Amino acid sequence: MKKKPLISLIVLLALVAVIGLYMFGGFNDIEVAHEDLGEIELAGIYYRGTPQDPELKRAFEKIEGMANDKPEAYLNTIYYIEPAGKLDTMEVFVGLEKKWTEGISGLTEKTFDGTSAIVANIQSHRFVMPGPKKVQSKIRQYAEENSLSIPDVYIDQIFSPSKVRVVGLKK
Repeated sequence: MKKKPLISLIVLLALVAVIGLYMFGGFNDIEVAHEDLGEIELAGIYYRGTPQDPELKRAFEKIEGMANDKPEAYLNTIYYIEPAGKLDTMEVFVGLEKKWTEGISGLTEKTFDGTSAIVANIQSHRFVMPGPKKVQSKIRQYAEENSLSIPDVYIDQIFSPSKVRVVGLKK
């Protein structure tokens, strides 16, 4: 007799979880395409250290502050080494398109050839957004299927907490 309410509760919770996942965009596909983005010029801050270092937070805050001053600007990040844990060393570049940083000194500039970019567009809530390894795997798979160069640099372009574009490039 007591099993029926328990089973009903489990089914109800599973249904709520699936509906929530759907509403947050958890079932949205990662849209991948080959695009000509031209030359990609970025300016920002290069950081090497641990994820808990306050300097990393300050770097993101500085670039986000500059992005907030320009409505069309968006954050660009390039993770050269992603940390496996809180005490591991990481390398990241965080910046904006160079045109949004004119007149600001002390920034590192990076230029990439985006004429043969593989672009993945992701639109879902940050709680259900696919991880970087899954997105990079989709980009590599697309490159292989279309006889394109396998990217070795990935630029995460963050338009909003629920809209991200990952640009895969060959150095």
